[in-house]
Amino acid sequence: MKYILSLSLMLFFISCSSGTPENLSERIDQLIAEDKYEQALNLLDDANPSETEADIDRLKEKTYLNYGIYLEYRGPEGSTMRNRMTSALEQYIAVLKINPENQKARSEIDQIMNIYSTMPDKSPGQDIVSQLNELGFNY
Repeated sequence: MKYILSLSLMLFFISCSSGTPENLSERIDQLIAEDKYEQALNLLDDANPSETEADIDRLKEKTYLNYGIYLEYRGPEGSTMRNRMTSALEQYIAVLKINPENQKARSEIDQIMNIYSTMPDKSPGQDIVSQLNELGFNY
């Protein structure tokens, strides 16, 4: 009986660790829910080559977008507002490099840049502004 239970558990764990797109998607959703965005992105970078590139890109877009929202609205404890906004912009830029039509990323960029425009002598940095200009924004 103990042998059958051990074998059943082993088969269960093997089946759960398979690289099916549903399992990868579920794992990414779990990591996003836990605010483990870097871990999710690393998992996607190391994804099984049998995964379709479209699935990986869709999951990366989702992860970058959620990472940006996290940074913009909550961010890690102790981080400055400027660092959070600049980091959020970097994530939204990554989203738009995957999907230039992502309206949520575009609206969040507009919101952050509108806030910057109200503060004299404040900017997310020339590198960020240049990347935004390449994506069709005029700041």
